[in-house]
Amino acid sequence: MTRLQRWLVRLFYWGFIGFVALTIHDSFSFLLLNTLLAYIPIELSFWLTKRRSTLLFWVIGVIWLLFYPNTPYLLTDLFHLSLLKPYAINGLLKFNLSMWRDFAYLVAPTVVSIIIGTYTVDQIAQELQRRLRLTKLPAGRTLISIALFLFASIGVYVGRFMRLHTIYLLITPQYVLEQLAEMWSNKMLAFVLLMWLLQLVIYGAWRFTTTPTSEKDRSSDQP
Repeated sequence: MTRLQRWLVRLFYWGFIGFVALTIHDSFSFLLLNTLLAYIPIELSFWLTKRRSTLLFWVIGVIWLLFYPNTPYLLTDLFHLSLLKPYAINGLLKFNLSMWRDFAYLVAPTVVSIIIGTYTVDQIAQELQRRLRLTKLPAGRTLISIALFLFASIGVYVGRFMRLHTIYLLITPQYVLEQLAEMWSNKMLAFVLLMWLLQLVIYGAWRFTTTPTSEKDRSSDQP
């Protein structure tokens, strides 16, 4: 990602957060905090490059890992679309501009965050592969990405159902660790699996569509 692209991403988030802060109503006030939390790991990912020293890279990397689940967490916020009560008595969608405005408020940060978040996971996985000297490992970058998405899926469960935020690790680490140790169940694992598969589908689609043109051209030459 170029410097211009990074600043465009920042402009989108800062602009959206500022706009929502001025216009959103109480029912969707959660969107302000959740969008900010989703942006933090994206901003941190911009600093996880090969130019960082080993110590700084791993410090930022750990913080990024703890905050990244906030990005796919936005997918679960889409359930709040039910608050819009979009259907009229006849069963058709209502044409209410304020309702569609709120729809855009919910969907826009989710779509943008998932796309950029998926990109950042892939880039960080590539850098981890280099720093861990796993460049000769077949599909090492993909395997690291898959592992990161699994961690993020567990984080989404913790945030959505246990209501434990990342900052709690700094405030009450013992309480958080006790809750994490007791959270494991078949239902919890089923939810994590679903979120993991959802992220993998998005990641697979992203990787497919971002295959270098030269590779696509070569493959298209094959019978």
